[in-house]
Amino acid sequence: MRKILLFMVCCTLVCGLNGCTFFGSGSSNEFRSDEELADEMIEKIIACVEKEDAEGLTELFSPYAKDSTLNLAEQEEDFIDFFQGECESWKGNASSQEKSEHGKTIWRKLRGHYSIITDEAQYEIAYTYIPFHREEPDKEGLTAIEITTEENFDKEDFLWSLDQRPGIYVTEEGEEDLSRQKQITPEELIQAADLTKEQYSGVDLEQFIEDFSVTKEDVNTLNIPLLLKEYEPDYKGRVIDVSYLLEDDIESRTSDFTRDAIAIAFMENKNTSTECVYYDLLQDRRYQTSDAYLFDNLYQTQAGYYSNGQQILQGLDKYKVFTWESKTDEEEITDPQSMVLAIEYADGTVFRIEASGLLSQVLPGAYKEVREMLLSGEYNKS
Repeated sequence: MRKILLFMVCCTLVCGLNGCTFFGSGSSNEFRSDEELADEMIEKIIACVEKEDAEGLTELFSPYAKDSTLNLAEQEEDFIDFFQGECESWKGNASSQEKSEHGKTIWRKLRGHYSIITDEAQYEIAYTYIPFHREEPDKEGLTAIEITTEENFDKEDFLWSLDQRPGIYVTEEGEEDLSRQKQITPEELIQAADLTKEQYSGVDLEQFIEDFSVTKEDVNTLNIPLLLKEYEPDYKGRVIDVSYLLEDDIESRTSDFTRDAIAIAFMENKNTSTECVYYDLLQDRRYQTSDAYLFDNLYQTQAGYYSNGQQILQGLDKYKVFTWESKTDEEEITDPQSMVLAIEYADGTVFRIEASGLLSQVLPGAYKEVREMLLSGEYNKS
């Protein structure tokens, strides 16, 4: 009996120390924090790259991502070759989305963004990761990773490519992003991918090509039939631009701040870190990312069901947010910060608070609680 127990303990230790190829299963990940899961994943990615362990990197991807990307092994080699040096430090965070029904979480998705410093260079790495999916467990794991240099990331026109489709992306200086490359035509796609009519029946191929930015070269790297099978035309391709909420030319709301609200938008910038969340109170939807592009098109990310929008309004009222005033700190700081909070109402008016400078100083003390409530979607009534 003692030998059996000792053997089990040893197995547990081996699994826990097995570098980049082991991480928790979906059922256990359901109850772990976003920060814990996100940090664990970037550590696994870095460990695999430093060990040049392409096989271990493969194991981090979901079965769906591996099936969707025909040349994943080649992409992994490019990723490993691009990353130079030993990691000295990393920092970053992740935004999350989830879908719940009847109090039960159906799936959760993380989008991580980390700055990596090695003894030779500085990199920016972003990834999308589904740690838990009750209905489609084959999607649990990494969906996509992208790496670029800090210099390239800091360019004004830089755009991440990983949200467009599964796989690994190495974005080098001067390289065009996927959306700017010449896309294939529907006729060329059918011929090149040898598609049957049954495989694309009912799908708007032009919209599919645009959503996934499919080029002629991609036909040999993407599993087009599988992507078509998983494609959701009712979701993809639509555009909802709510960026007007962040602008100044809308009539201001002056009273009844908790009545007839239809949307809440919040964006915070702290140096290279961005947090954005949008609540559609009419459709009971919540959209969240770590990039400001969210407000240009809500459908660039997937919404989670959220029915407690009115409670968020009550929370804002509790923290006396509707008495706050916009403020700008004229003093220069090394870590520039800014925030915008906007509530839209059915009559077209908007309540908006803007602040820049050191947010902990220019905004009331309750800002920390308000920020946490908006980003987590949880309102503590106590």
